[in-house]
Amino acid sequence: MVKVKTIVRIQEEESRETQNDIFKRHKNTDSTLHPFQQAREYVRALNAAKLEKIFAKPFIAALKDHTDSVLSLARSDKYLSLAVSGSANGEIKLWDLTKMTCKLSMNEAHAGFVNGLSMRGDYFASAGRDSVIKLWSFDGNSEIYNSSMPLNAVDISWEGDLFASCGHDGVQVWDFKRSEPLSEYQWGSDSTTKIKYNPTEFHLLGTTVTDRSIILIDTRANSCLQKFTLKMKSNDFAWNPREPMNFTVANEDTNLYTFDMRNLSEPIKIHKDHINAVTSVSYSPTGREFASGSFDKTVRIFDVRDGRSKEVYHTRRMQWIHAVEFTGDGKFVLTGSDDTNVRVWKAKADEQLKTLMPREQEAINYRERLKKKYQYVPEMRRILKHRHLPRYLFKTRKIKQIQKESEFRKERNRRAHTKPENIKNIKEKSTVVINEEE
Repeated sequence: MVKVKTIVRIQEEESRETQNDIFKRHKNTDSTLHPFQQAREYVRALNAAKLEKIFAKPFIAALKDHTDSVLSLARSDKYLSLAVSGSANGEIKLWDLTKMTCKLSMNEAHAGFVNGLSMRGDYFASAGRDSVIKLWSFDGNSEIYNSSMPLNAVDISWEGDLFASCGHDGVQVWDFKRSEPLSEYQWGSDSTTKIKYNPTEFHLLGTTVTDRSIILIDTRANSCLQKFTLKMKSNDFAWNPREPMNFTVANEDTNLYTFDMRNLSEPIKIHKDHINAVTSVSYSPTGREFASGSFDKTVRIFDVRDGRSKEVYHTRRMQWIHAVEFTGDGKFVLTGSDDTNVRVWKAKADEQLKTLMPREQEAINYRERLKKKYQYVPEMRRILKHRHLPRYLFKTRKIKQIQKESEFRKERNRRAHTKPENIKNIKEKSTVVINEEE
């Protein structure tokens, strides 16, 4: 015979004898004192990380009206739905992002490459290889400014009727009401590739030059404020809107460098993960993250305090990326590439675009807190950092890792056969800047 033990609930033992008596409890209802509470949370955190990967669908749409490589992008600081793009055949298109349609098309805006675009308020400016700057309104009318050099970039000031352009012979600052530049800055025969106004100090300009240098210009003093040189050329420049003293440059050596303009002797952060030259960088309006595009045909999103990317986007048909831009609400990223498409991506791959109910939003916030709490557990870190990459990207990254291990072994052997007093410990950050001038 088999004995069967059953749980018996006797009503007299469970209920109170009098109204002043207490209820009898056989367990502690406080969830924080549960013996398996941490195990429960950890399982929930793992499930939250796996759900993030399952629902990660970052690609939204491809805007296909261009007929040549998209070289430049700009978004409106006044209207969330407006963005403008320029291509290699002189086309400029104004996009309505809510409808994913072309609102205005200028097929012969420039005679050649449209290298620079900038939007402020109710107008936008374009600069091309044909040495012409055009200031456009949203109805298609434009004012023309003739420069003395082929142009690489243009940026409108955040305050006042000023804009700056750069090209083969330096930097020019213009007034909307004058056909000649107010001032010019030159540095020998080297071309200036990018130029950006500081979002709070409106007289401050940041530029990148083909001689591998980065220059900060003070338009009030009509002079160069700071100049420093990196090991390789920088392709793009972006100020942090939340911390305007900081800026990030996209470099040819596959890295991005964030500098504090108060101390330019070394970067405050090195952002790695790209495996080819980084061509563009754009900050989110919150200043907490930025997106970068590269010749490795991927878009990566970095946290401003982290050296590794938290998202990587790619598609089979996307080619070299020339321009990246965040939308005004910080929820989407625009990319322009060699395959003639402007693509729209989510800034957070698993974010739901529908209107969320309060309980849904509360559940999402709870899962985010769990992932943050257990992010350093090895299994959790492996799930969160795993990304599916194309085969060519995986092979190139593997080759790069072998090269890095070889350099590490060489340095270890060099130290093993060197006298202790001759060994110098050099930080990687201190080797980025090779020359600094004032």
